[in-house]
Amino acid sequence: MEHEQLLREVRWLRRFVVVLTLAFLVMGAKSPPQRFEEVSVRRLNVVDADGSTRLVLAGQDDFPLPILDGKTYSRQVSPAGIVFYNRKGNEVGGLALTDVEAGKVSALAFDYPTVDAIALVTRMGPDGKPISSGLEVAQQVPLGLSVAESGKLSACRIAIQNKENDAEILLSDSRGRNRIRLRVDKADQACMEILDPEGKVIFRAP
Repeated sequence: MEHEQLLREVRWLRRFVVVLTLAFLVMGAKSPPQRFEEVSVRRLNVVDADGSTRLVLAGQDDFPLPILDGKTYSRQVSPAGIVFYNRKGNEVGGLALTDVEAGKVSALAFDYPTVDAIALVTRMGPDGKPISSGLEVAQQVPLGLSVAESGKLSACRIAIQNKENDAEILLSDSRGRNRIRLRVDKADQACMEILDPEGKVIFRAP
């Protein structure tokens, strides 16, 4: 008798759980989006329906390390900001805000498969004085290389920047050495320069 009563109670409990679960699902489907005036979080992960992380917003203490093909790499500094990921889970860019004793760097970057591709960057010195602000475009590296190998070949090829109020367009060779420089300096003097691989000016106009 006690056994039969226990079975009835278990069956009743199962039905109750099923009904309660369905009720929550219906309420969740019909409930309006929640709105908040202010939310404080240390880290926010945005995921796809399958659970793949596509964006992370975090402070510097919780900022994720770079990931490529499931392997994690170190960062020289830990910024605050946003990281973008592709569907494979690889980092493909982000917004980084660094604040260290050596200075501050704010950058919005998008990546090639293993290295930075293009970035909007602002740099400030340790005293808070602006150093430069501009657009930097890196050269492409062959596919299939490791992060270390790609880093050795990575170089800035194009820079459009305001460096201490000198407006410049810099075109560089495959090793990142400036070869053509267009400039309007802070005294409003304009010039074009061609440099050799050692950085010596071999042509200047006017």
